[in-house]
Amino acid sequence: MMSDAVKSVAESMGQQVLRVFSFERSVLAIRNVVNTCLSKRELITELTRRDIGASHAGHGLGSLWSYLQPLIIIGIYLLIFGFVIGSKIAITQTFPGDYPSYIAVGLIAWLGVQSALVKSTGALTGNSNLVKQVVFPIEVLPISSVLGALWPFGPALLLVLAYKAMFGGGLPLTTLLLPAAMMMQVALCIGLAFMLSGLTCFVRDLREFVGLFCLIAMYITPAIYLPEWVPIAFQPLLYLNPFSYLTWVYQDTLFFGKILHPWSWVILLVMSILSLSCGYRLFQKLKPHYGDVL
Repeated sequence: MMSDAVKSVAESMGQQVLRVFSFERSVLAIRNVVNTCLSKRELITELTRRDIGASHAGHGLGSLWSYLQPLIIIGIYLLIFGFVIGSKIAITQTFPGDYPSYIAVGLIAWLGVQSALVKSTGALTGNSNLVKQVVFPIEVLPISSVLGALWPFGPALLLVLAYKAMFGGGLPLTTLLLPAAMMMQVALCIGLAFMLSGLTCFVRDLREFVGLFCLIAMYITPAIYLPEWVPIAFQPLLYLNPFSYLTWVYQDTLFFGKILHPWSWVILLVMSILSLSCGYRLFQKLKPHYGDVL
């Protein structure tokens, strides 16, 4: 009898898991996100433009600060870690470029995600007047928050590409894979934005936890150092950090010039799909309660 009861519970739990990760539900969720992006593209574009300029409204340079900050951050890391510290480090393995290029490629991938995660926590709480409007499609708010966080990194990405082309050994042929890497990055961020923006309505401290996580994750992401430099006892942390795989994908694309981490591409693709589908479904499940808590 006991074995039958255990079997029944196991089957029930299995059905719940399959329901959460069901292929049909995941496809439907992703289709809904894509349809929202296409049908509401003008609204998303306007909200993204407003989001970029709002944080520096009234400043002399206005929204130009949103583009200058990533450039300055990349420049500072290049100066400190690349040219100052990096010049004193003897790299034993063959590099298809220089250490500053390695740092720049890793940072451009991580810093964009970091900005998107932090900004997405306030996508709903910072627009409570829009959320409470019954006819307003609030699904566009997390999407526009991600685009508003990632778009200002465009000039910084161009700077990284220019530096790699002129001083870092040239751009490899795998640079053609950059759009695929960027699409997975955007999908991952939008899915996480759906989750974080919805949950922050109920747990306002989540923004602070996300900020702390980003601070810690920065140093367990192989963006400014080689994985071989990490003591063996701590190397598992690199593989437990989901954003390490994004960094490795960018490094394959722009730095190494070949797919040295094929499993990272598979893992990032799976994470992006799960993030987008599960994030959207959680967002929709919580949607009836947003107006009550804001």
